[in-house]
Amino acid sequence: MFSQTLMFGSVGQLEGDFLKNKNLGLQIIEIPGLGRRVKIFDDLKALIFIIKNLQKLKPHIVHTHMAKAGALGRLSAAIVGVPIRIHTYHGHLLSGYFRSSFTRLIVLAERSLAKLTTFSIVVGEQVRQDLIEHKICSVEKSMSISPGINPINRLEKSSSCSQLGLPLDRPVIMFVGRLARIKRPDIFVELARRFENHPLRPIFAFVGDGPLADQLKLESAHLDNVVFSGWRQDLDVVYSAADIVVLCSDNEGMPLSLIEASSIGVPIIASNVGSVCEIVVNGENGLLVEAGNIDSFCSSTMRLLENQSLRQKMSESQHKSRTNFTLEQSASHHAAIYQKLFLENCA
Repeated sequence: MFSQTLMFGSVGQLEGDFLKNKNLGLQIIEIPGLGRRVKIFDDLKALIFIIKNLQKLKPHIVHTHMAKAGALGRLSAAIVGVPIRIHTYHGHLLSGYFRSSFTRLIVLAERSLAKLTTFSIVVGEQVRQDLIEHKICSVEKSMSISPGINPINRLEKSSSCSQLGLPLDRPVIMFVGRLARIKRPDIFVELARRFENHPLRPIFAFVGDGPLADQLKLESAHLDNVVFSGWRQDLDVVYSAADIVVLCSDNEGMPLSLIEASSIGVPIIASNVGSVCEIVVNGENGLLVEAGNIDSFCSSTMRLLENQSLRQKMSESQHKSRTNFTLEQSASHHAAIYQKLFLENCA
């Protein structure tokens, strides 16, 4: 239905590469200089590169993702005269990242970029309402579309633990994500410290990598219940090994890790931020806690760890993630928006 070209930046050394070993069946162009960090010279080079390629491709639609790539992409598309410019907000930078003075500058920048944007897609309704409240999106020119995931199969726990190098006779509490400050992996380490002498001897497993990896390993070196597994592509193995998944973030959009965990019935403990509440129904498939409140995380962990029947009840509440977060549903919503905007702006 649509001819697509994917333009992407470089992946950091401590980040997982989604495109690795994947054949997407479309034209792929890597943008030199485009990375997560702001680097004026590299970002200018990336902007020029995007402009030149858009001039060659002459697309009807440019659809951008992520903050910096979204800014460069929408600016390039506006300069070239691309008729439809869509941006997806996978979250926002309005809390938890910067000081209030710098956050105000970000709001102003996002409002300016909104003037270059034909339509905004937001990964969760709560995040969309935040952006509308800050006048970054409008009600009329935005909608929320939940992300979709590939089906994850429940495997034998013993086999999964064996593949991850985890003990078979101890509960596994898991953190899945980037080891960065906003994700608060320090809370997870503190949980491990508080449960070090618990009779059930739970294992606290990090799955992921990031800029705080070395620091976290150093801080937890004296704990024998903390394991670092690095990035993993075998998600069925990862989640099948977990008894509980914990998300400690100060800020989120709609985390894929929680959708993935819930889809095969892993109970969740998560900060009640962003659109997390659209995945985790408190008391049904997990527990929601106040962001940054280590005591609440601790009591919730204790409650699930020591109540196997509650974990089993939550494990059975997986229907929502299996039906509401499919790739087919997400693709269908995107296609409908593309068609509508094309008819309005290009036909």
